[in-house]
Amino acid sequence: MPEKRESNDIERYITLRQCILRTLYEIFKEFPYAPVELSQIQEECHTNTKDLNWNIVYLEKCGYIELSKSFPCPPFIASSAVITAKGIDLVENESEFNRRFSFIKSSDPQQSSDYS
Repeated sequence: MPEKRESNDIERYITLRQCILRTLYEIFKEFPYAPVELSQIQEECHTNTKDLNWNIVYLEKCGYIELSKSFPCPPFIASSAVITAKGIDLVENESEFNRRFSFIKSSDPQQSSDYS
């Protein structure tokens, strides 16, 4: 039973990362120099603060987004985010985007998925 729960969580996190990148991409197309407040991303992606915070930091570590941490803004980890050129390229390359953010269900617990 715990394996199923973990599997559902991972799928939810991958879907959240897709939503974050797509949201930032769409806003970038309208307002290229405008940073996006994390509260707006949270609302667009229908998520909680805890999940948004750690998934957005993950995307920053991957180089897909940049976070503005110029001042504290609890409960969020940063005040705003922008998509990077690397993030734009990923979203615009649909096959790579889907490969990078896909969820492969496996009945073999020893089998690992490559999400990089």
